[in-house]
Amino acid sequence: MVIYTKKTYENKKGYLYIPVIWREEFNIHSGLEIGIDCYQNSILVIDKSLTREYKQVISNKGFLTIPHELRERLTCNTFQIIIEQKDERIILAPK
Repeated sequence: MVIYTKKTYENKKGYLYIPVIWREEFNIHSGLEIGIDCYQNSILVIDKSLTREYKQVISNKGFLTIPHELRERLTCNTFQIIIEQKDERIILAPK
């Protein structure tokens, strides 16, 4: 199931807060390394796959920092947060 949330990610802030409900559902906890990929310089895919281009660690409050060099490549500043439950991943798509 794909969930189109009403939440957004602002590229200027540089971090994404992953709510407890998603962290529990996807078994994401503080200290876990997460993979991030960028497609067409505008779509970010975030999941537990460590084969992705970038890797970041989840903070103790559920924050994930998007690497600065990746943020500079993005062609948009505001992204819609989409949840793909089946694949246990978060998609950030231009809004």
